[in-house]
Amino acid sequence: MTIKYGLNRCLQFGLAGLLGCLSVSLLTSKTLAQQSNIVPDNTLGGESSQVIDNFLGLPIEVITGGATRQINLFHSFQEFNISAGRGAYFFTPIPLALLKLVK
Repeated sequence: MTIKYGLNRCLQFGLAGLLGCLSVSLLTSKTLAQQSNIVPDNTLGGESSQVIDNFLGLPIEVITGGATRQINLFHSFQEFNISAGRGAYFFTPIPLALLKLVK
């Protein structure tokens, strides 16, 4: 009777340890979201957009550049697909004319 109890207790501890290790590894493993597919084209020439992937280590793409015409900013892309769990942000520099108006 004592042997069965000892074996049962050992199996319980072994199973608990295994489940504990699995749950810790699942919680601490870093899963990266799938990469987005944002590809600028060449229609804007030297003013084409640039894409910064995984900005600051986050699952986001930052889009800079583009063609400025008066107060408008234009971008042109060959492909623009954002995967689930990711984001895309357009960085728009503030024109000096607006800064003068604010002051």
